[in-house]
Amino acid sequence: MAGNSYKDTRQNPRIRKDAIVTMRCLARLPVLLLGLQVFFACAHYPANKRVESVDMVAQPRAASPESSDDLLLILAFSGGGTRAAALSYGVLEALAQAKIPGSAYALDAHNGESERRLLDEVDIISSVSGGSFTAAYYGLHKDRIFEDFPRRFLYRDVNRGLIRQALSPINVLRLANPGFGTSDLAAEYYDRILFDGATFGALQKQDTPTLFIQATDIVDGIYFGFTPYYFSLLCSNLDDYPISRAVAASAAFPGPFNAITLRNYAGACGFEEEPWMIEALQKRDTTSRLFNTANHLHTYLDPEKKAFVHLVDGGVADNLALRGPLEMIMIRGGIKGVFGDMHGRKTRRVAFIIINAEKKPQTVYGLSSQGPGPLGIIGITSSVMISSYNYETLELLRSYIREWSDESRRLNGNAQAIEFYEIEVGFNALPTEEERARFSSIPTTLSLPRETVDDLRGVAGRILYDSEEFQRLLHDLGGEIPVSHSMNPSR
Repeated sequence: MAGNSYKDTRQNPRIRKDAIVTMRCLARLPVLLLGLQVFFACAHYPANKRVESVDMVAQPRAASPESSDDLLLILAFSGGGTRAAALSYGVLEALAQAKIPGSAYALDAHNGESERRLLDEVDIISSVSGGSFTAAYYGLHKDRIFEDFPRRFLYRDVNRGLIRQALSPINVLRLANPGFGTSDLAAEYYDRILFDGATFGALQKQDTPTLFIQATDIVDGIYFGFTPYYFSLLCSNLDDYPISRAVAASAAFPGPFNAITLRNYAGACGFEEEPWMIEALQKRDTTSRLFNTANHLHTYLDPEKKAFVHLVDGGVADNLALRGPLEMIMIRGGIKGVFGDMHGRKTRRVAFIIINAEKKPQTVYGLSSQGPGPLGIIGITSSVMISSYNYETLELLRSYIREWSDESRRLNGNAQAIEFYEIEVGFNALPTEEERARFSSIPTTLSLPRETVDDLRGVAGRILYDSEEFQRLLHDLGGEIPVSHSMNPSR
């Protein structure tokens, strides 16, 4: 039988052809399997890189080297999708129009100009969620943001782009891999439309404000900063990390987006706990903010318990992007450590400008006995609960300012005490209920009509210029509100 079969195969052209095709397919099977293996290996999130020594982790600048000697200016960009990105962008436009006299330091740096923009005084930008798009792009490109950011992001239907990308056949296959999710796909999309492959190392090569992009460590419900300090805890180098992935983590709203994951290499680079952390943990004063901060950071030093860090939308832990900078100031010594002497400069004024794109909570009374459904819970979480937490965060800032003011007067006397300014740009500051309702009801989405984006840009400048605290800051710096009070968003 076997001989007859072999003879039939040789004599029957059709059978012979089928046999040859089968053998060729079998010969190619290892190549096909290898190709699939490579494909699924590529369909995995790119891991942050390990460093052998903590000295390899780049250290942040405490302030922008271009800014004046006596002012520390901190911007905080809140969450809220394109609504927040546009409002933050409008504040940058307004700061670019506000002029102050140039100091001796500024004259040297700017070819003898007698005045400079308040925008050039910005030292730190902290951001979460939607605000992180504006913060990261400005950090990378500075004034170029005014040329192409609206076209590249604010006017773009980002929602549609993300959906189209997720539905492409090849990405459907990639998303089937548990090691690759919608946030990883979003990071690739953001990189293509905005960041062009830039990593955090690019920020170290230019005079730009210090960026503090925040996400939320979803396992412990605490915020995580994309800063050299946080990455040193993980024995990883932020310089090699793509900015697009940090922004994707900061804007990864739970549900539609999965967590962005970092590997924890703690213990492999010689990182040592700082004295303040050791002391705080030993005292165990559980009512102390310093203890809770130390306890929070200490969780990253045990890679057996925390081998991975899973990050989602920064607004979950802090929708105003204030707690990160406040923590940094606290652990660096407050008045003495941060405000005292930075690069040979004495800080005399500290200004916080908080861009709060908070959406008006839609409180629903008279729910049935079953309570809100899944979508209702998401809505309540993203509006009512975040709004309540925003209030607490602002109270925390005011508490710190009172402490720092008292300490500054004790150390320097009333005449030389540091002056603090808290400036909030939010829809609650608008003069009429109609305007407040209109702007605070703009949905949280990554797609808004062009007219809505332009209205947000314009109202940002109006709220900032109308702020009494901002007017006080400009007056104390010797500047004044621009003659043209209305913004022109047509650029």
